[in-house]
Amino acid sequence: MRLKSCIVFILTLSLLLCACVSSTSESTDFTTQPTIAEPTISTIPTTVVTPPPETTAMPTIEATNPIHSPLYLPQYTTAQITEYFNEVVLDMEYSDGTGDVTLVQKWTCPIYYYILGTPTEEDNAVLSKLFEQLNQLPGFPGIYTAADASSANLTIHFLDYSAFEESFSEVINSEYAFGATQFWYYTATNELYTARIGYRTDIDQQTRNSILLEEIINTLGISDTTTRTDSIVYQYSDENTSLSDIDWIILKLLYDPAILCGMDADACPNAIAELYY
Repeated sequence: MRLKSCIVFILTLSLLLCACVSSTSESTDFTTQPTIAEPTISTIPTTVVTPPPETTAMPTIEATNPIHSPLYLPQYTTAQITEYFNEVVLDMEYSDGTGDVTLVQKWTCPIYYYILGTPTEEDNAVLSKLFEQLNQLPGFPGIYTAADASSANLTIHFLDYSAFEESFSEVINSEYAFGATQFWYYTATNELYTARIGYRTDIDQQTRNSILLEEIINTLGISDTTTRTDSIVYQYSDENTSLSDIDWIILKLLYDPAILCGMDADACPNAIAELYY
């Protein structure tokens, strides 16, 4: 009986030891450290949003008509311009014809000029510059070089004193005349169609420069003035060597299509007021 109990005890102890070993083994299996996943960092592309540039609203500008015409100069009233226009355009001098010279006369056909005689280089330069300026005038028919004298409707003569006096004896009235102009026009329409100019070569260049310009302007339908000392066509001086601002105003008025050949002092003021002011 004791032996049996001892065996039972031994068996029991053995079973307990096995259980302990088994328990220990199983415990060891479960003591392995769990794998901790590294956190995943997602890379999100950075989008840089550029704000639209700030715009400053431009103020609204309403279209307005100019107060005056491009010809207008505040120092000259319409009445003054009209008075001067009447003096130099409607009182032509030295014309050769039977028509009424108190009417508007101007060129409506192109002018072809030919130079005769012995001009200086400066003479040619002065004339070329003036012709270039005239060709820029709105309404002006143009002035160009002719192939020869026979095909020109404007001949320009550079002459010594005796030849000048003889050739232009009909229109010069003094030995102090340094230049002279003759022109012809159609009496029915007052359109200029041919002209000639004489220049003396026995005078100094500065005086020549003034006379060169004056006679060309006279040939275009503008006579001398006794009132405007600054004008290139001032009758009592040969010192001005360029056209004044009022000279250009008169030229632009004269050759504007609104000013017609044959207009008189009653018809011109309304057109001048419209064009100038």
